[in-house]
Amino acid sequence: YSMESPYGLGIDNKKLFICEGTSGLKTFDASKPMDIKQLQHFKEMNAYDVIPLNNTLMLIGKDGLYQYDYSNPNSLKLLSKISVKANN
Repeated sequence: YSMESPYGLGIDNKKLFICEGTSGLKTFDASKPMDIKQLQHFKEMNAYDVIPLNNTLMLIGKDGLYQYDYSNPNSLKLLSKISVKANN
């Protein structure tokens, strides 16, 4: 599977999440491991790592910590975001 710049990944209940750094977050249906299907691609964020657990996804991005509901794998829903700024 072609990736642009893979970082962290997580899988829960046959749902796969792959962080692509400056290329965002990709979600996949991994119910058939030899035929994984991409569901969504969020390009508007820098995503570095994820922790999926019980339909809640914690995502670490360049600008903060995001929390998503993935109970509907075709439509992630943003629940919250804690913004962080780097000290320069």
